[in-house]
Amino acid sequence: KIWGPLHYYSEWNDIEAVAYEYTIVNQYSGAIIHGNLEIVLRKFGDPDDRIVLNLSGVPAGKRLPTVLGFWEYLRSYMTVGPWFDETGNKTEFKNSFIEKSLKSGDISFVDLVLDSRRTLGREYREGEGVSGAAFLSWVTSYMLVLPAFGMEFVQKIDRKKARKHWPEVVQERLKPDGPTTRLIDIEEDYIVRKQQQLNDLHDRMRKTLPR
Repeated sequence: KIWGPLHYYSEWNDIEAVAYEYTIVNQYSGAIIHGNLEIVLRKFGDPDDRIVLNLSGVPAGKRLPTVLGFWEYLRSYMTVGPWFDETGNKTEFKNSFIEKSLKSGDISFVDLVLDSRRTLGREYREGEGVSGAAFLSWVTSYMLVLPAFGMEFVQKIDRKKARKHWPEVVQERLKPDGPTTRLIDIEEDYIVRKQQQLNDLHDRMRKTLPR
């Protein structure tokens, strides 16, 4: 199951995806190759409401083989994974290689700013002098450290607030011991219940408001 913004989703067996490459030409940079990988998501409870989600990030500089490679990685994860060992074979449990890989990918802007401070110390210990780039990174890190912590704090709050707006049937499926039924199988009943709740609300309003 692929999740997108709010509570849009796509069942993997019925997923619609497209990968393409195009060129943008202007008088300043000349021709720049762009590549995109996009999937179609449907809104839970409103299947006619659909969006296209870009999975490949910034398209500039990407070629079609690059985005196709990412699609193959995603396809392997969804059909064979989720865990792979050092040789790319499937494994049922997380090992030290997987833990290390997950940790290396969990890098925030704060981590990058703090690491830029350590660059100067590493070059100094190597005994070959300190480069201008390392010194500039060290100075810049003191200017960016407070905005970086502020950005991290705001992002954590936004992620928590966003999850509160997801339907309960979505939130419970994020738990390790949550239901295993597919959203697409319960969506019709969910729509009927929501419509009934809306009708009950209208009935109460008609009885309460003066005529």
